[in-house]
Amino acid sequence: MSIIKMAQPFAAPLNGVAAANLLVSLCFYFGAIALGTMFWGNWAVLALCVIMFTSGTIRLFGAQHDCGHYAHFSNRRVCDVVGIMMGAFTAHPYFAMQYNHNRHHAEIGNLDEREAHEVLTWTVREYQAAGFWGKAYYRAYRSPFVIYFIGPLFIFYIRYRIPKNVSKTGWVDVIVQNTLMFSLWYGVYVIGGATAFTVFMICNVFAACFGTFMVFAGHNFEEAYWEHEADCDTREASLKGSSVLDFGSLFHFLTYNFAFHDLHHYYVKVPAYRLKACHEALKDELQPKKMGWLEAFACIRWKLWDEDAKRMVRFSDIRESAVLHPAE
Repeated sequence: MSIIKMAQPFAAPLNGVAAANLLVSLCFYFGAIALGTMFWGNWAVLALCVIMFTSGTIRLFGAQHDCGHYAHFSNRRVCDVVGIMMGAFTAHPYFAMQYNHNRHHAEIGNLDEREAHEVLTWTVREYQAAGFWGKAYYRAYRSPFVIYFIGPLFIFYIRYRIPKNVSKTGWVDVIVQNTLMFSLWYGVYVIGGATAFTVFMICNVFAACFGTFMVFAGHNFEEAYWEHEADCDTREASLKGSSVLDFGSLFHFLTYNFAFHDLHHYYVKVPAYRLKACHEALKDELQPKKMGWLEAFACIRWKLWDEDAKRMVRFSDIRESAVLHPAE
């Protein structure tokens, strides 16, 4: 029996469970702002609020993302309405997110369609062929500071204001999402004042950076999968090119089962709230690539795809002459 057939019993949306998870996520999101404002100056409470808010944001994105696959609720219209509303919290215009994310699924592991992916990955040959400034640009781009801090803030709060492929998905989507998002920001300031807005922005920054860390570790590891289009197998890329962040049950709850990324890529119709149960039922067939905290944080060292060795490598694995001098 195929993996998809085995997963199909988990693919039926449960509207009550979906709604309950939305409510929990919204409680985490707004509860964090309220608690942080009430106990402003208490750094332990602020840390707890950052965790709560990050969880709420990631879970709300998970709901929006599942709505984009028409998997969160049984009714497609409800999925679209909820997905649009979630854009206020996730900084993602819904229909643009849906289009771009579906392209990411369709082109996973495809070296000839890398613009469909979140993070640019060069091959060793491309790096060696680049000039001095090209190498310097790529090294800066793949640095921890850019990947985990500058990049997330730029992408979420600047680039997504007018996301790529907006000409295909429509400007109304972007206008509605930006209006909802900035209305939420304004509402936080008007209702809670400067203190609430400060808590809100601190939490937003951490949520963006931590969410990026999760996505990065989900696809950027030594035994990842990349092939040119003629040889790329989407099903194989879904399993081999996606990791499972094995951080424990609490993490899975807080992040809406994001960790089971391989199964999600393989079969998008399993909603997030059923993903963990489905993954556990199919673990022998999936043979997941599991990573703990240390290995996930260490993923930042993998910089280039080696087409000959079929694995990611570090800059230090490349001949020094190729790193320091322009290609002749």
